[in-house]
Amino acid sequence: MKINHNIFSLPKTVYWLLVLVNIVYAFWLQSNFGSFLAWDISDLADSKTARFEDVVAIAQFLIFAVTVDMSIRHFVVRFNQITEGNQVPAILVQAVTLLCYGVIGLFGFIVMYDHSAGQLLAASGAIGFGIVYILREVIADVVACIQIQTDGLISIGDHIEVKGGDYYQIVQMDRRMVTLKTVLQYIVRVPNRRFINLNYINLTKQNPKMGSRRRLEIELDSGNDADRIIELINQAADYVVKTDYNYTPWYRVRLAKINNGSYLFALIYECDPSLPPNGSNSIMNLAIARFFKLGGINMNSTVEVFKSSEIVDTVKSRLKDVYRLGVLKALSVDQVSRLADSAQIVNCRAQHLLIEKGHTADSMFMLIEGGLEVTIPNDQGEQVVVATIWPGDCVGEMSLLTGEPRSANVRAKINSTLLEITKENITPIFESNPDLIDEISILLERRKGMNQELLNKNVDQEEAQKNIKLLTKKILKFFFNKG
Repeated sequence: MKINHNIFSLPKTVYWLLVLVNIVYAFWLQSNFGSFLAWDISDLADSKTARFEDVVAIAQFLIFAVTVDMSIRHFVVRFNQITEGNQVPAILVQAVTLLCYGVIGLFGFIVMYDHSAGQLLAASGAIGFGIVYILREVIADVVACIQIQTDGLISIGDHIEVKGGDYYQIVQMDRRMVTLKTVLQYIVRVPNRRFINLNYINLTKQNPKMGSRRRLEIELDSGNDADRIIELINQAADYVVKTDYNYTPWYRVRLAKINNGSYLFALIYECDPSLPPNGSNSIMNLAIARFFKLGGINMNSTVEVFKSSEIVDTVKSRLKDVYRLGVLKALSVDQVSRLADSAQIVNCRAQHLLIEKGHTADSMFMLIEGGLEVTIPNDQGEQVVVATIWPGDCVGEMSLLTGEPRSANVRAKINSTLLEITKENITPIFESNPDLIDEISILLERRKGMNQELLNKNVDQEEAQKNIKLLTKKILKFFFNKG
């Protein structure tokens, strides 16, 4: 991205006019005073009163100084416009401008007044040393600012990680300070000379495909099956990556430490640098908690892993933990308990076809453990994955509620455990609570609307209301032959 750094420069036409003025002025001096150069027609040391020659001589130095300054600025602006890499910052141009006027002014003083460069330089050197000593911190900050901007170390909006784990966003840079914003939105100002010595990583300027790497630790009782825990954490990380665009596909899970009867698992992942560490870890923790719960992990002082094939009641009870994630959200806890008692456990091996497109059925599945893929055939007859079903998600609900044929194929990615809920299981609940049909219809239409919004499609509210009524009629007709 091209950056002009707010460098002032005269328009091209005006600049070349200024160059022409220098030439014309020199020839005017020659024709009126016999020399092109100001110091040949004026000697301020011998003049007790100001003369016209002195004024025009000083004016030549001023015009020349402005021309040199504008030439430098014109070149820098042009350089920044055609350069893709690091560009010349405005503060460096300002420093060069001061130096330019200082050198030309000193030269003019020597040739037009003092005529003794050695004595003047010695005096100005001593004065300059004193000024530098007094303003040493200011000068150090300005020099550091020039180095920061010239090397392109940071830019406004960048996110950095300082050694020790602190995260900041660059919100402003000036001659003295770098202004930072913490993850808690506090503003911190750091002098440039101190900032340049910080041990930090500029997360924004890394490889575009690389995010901010964060570490999350999970400590569990050593009574766990470590391989099983790593499998569940991997599945949770995969779920977050595929459902949240702020996370990159890169992550690693390992058993980091065994200590005093406990396992310490480490998850290292990448996410957008703008996501606060506490926020990114919280999202990961929620996903891990979900997969642990559905995987039968009891996170008490002594942790046990319950196999679904061994304890049927445990598997069924997990429906209470996840029913709010899907279409069963409209049901009460008591109704879900009744449904769990009558539901059937289905074990589906990896690559097994659970649902086949076009088949007529009247049941849905709630995934408790494992993972499923939803596929549909393309024009060449190849199966294309269109969705992933995670633990806690349900599939086949339209067939359960309306009896419609299956609309896609569903295959197990890995060995999976599901609860099958049939029309026969849920009919008693609808009979005693017919209002649930309206609520479920609304939930399904809302989910459809959310999917349309993700695809940047507008949701027509009138059409949505019509769809809700139509779906309610279909459900009533399927269950009670009404509508």
